[in-house]
Amino acid sequence: MSARQGIPPSQRGYTLPELLIGMALSLLVIAAATSAYGNSQQTWNAMAAADAVHANARVALRNIREQALMAGAAYLTSANHMDGLFMVELSPSELAGHAALAGVNGAKNNESITLGHWRALSSYDCQGNSGSTHTSVRNDYKINANKELSCKDLNPSNSTYQALAEGVEDFQLLYAEVNPQTQTIQWKTANQVSDMRQVSAIEVCLRIASLSTVHNTRPSSQLKGCHGEALPSDGRLRRTFKRVTALRNRDGLKP
Repeated sequence: MSARQGIPPSQRGYTLPELLIGMALSLLVIAAATSAYGNSQQTWNAMAAADAVHANARVALRNIREQALMAGAAYLTSANHMDGLFMVELSPSELAGHAALAGVNGAKNNESITLGHWRALSSYDCQGNSGSTHTSVRNDYKINANKELSCKDLNPSNSTYQALAEGVEDFQLLYAEVNPQTQTIQWKTANQVSDMRQVSAIEVCLRIASLSTVHNTRPSSQLKGCHGEALPSDGRLRRTFKRVTALRNRDGLKP
């Protein structure tokens, strides 16, 4: 009888082949778990990047839309007449010399839009400030050097541009100008518009990129930028957002 045969089964160890097989299986399980963790981490990073991109777009587009809906609006004002009667009248729709809508067409850092409204209608500007004493609020939007969509009220002398959304790579605008003679509407850039008072709607386009790279993200050929260009392939998640806002205070311009 051999020495191994004399050892009870409960006290016997593993043979070398058994140990090698066990170690190999353990390494396979560890490798699979590591790969699964890496994939889930990349998926989480992509979801977080997409959420941040959409959040920036929502903030920027909502801010512009709120100001656009007030552009060119009138407000009610009281007027006491000599006969003692109290009257309520409608204010002018725009301040002389300061159009409710203005725009600049150009390169990414030059493209801008200005939306104005009476302070009596709403004292808040695009930054949420309400301390201005000017009769009107004129919010100007443009991209700064840090790829942020920024804005400020142009009337106060001490106002500075503040960022609304980050990761904004492109900011483009189109204006729907009404032609009263031909009863048509044509989309134009700011420099093509002959009369901003005949614009009934604006289209805002934002191309926004994630701040961090997401290495398992590749741009789809179906996704394009504001000019129809292909999106860069540098590991950042990008989305293009377009929104058309009707200037409801100019509904009478529609053919």
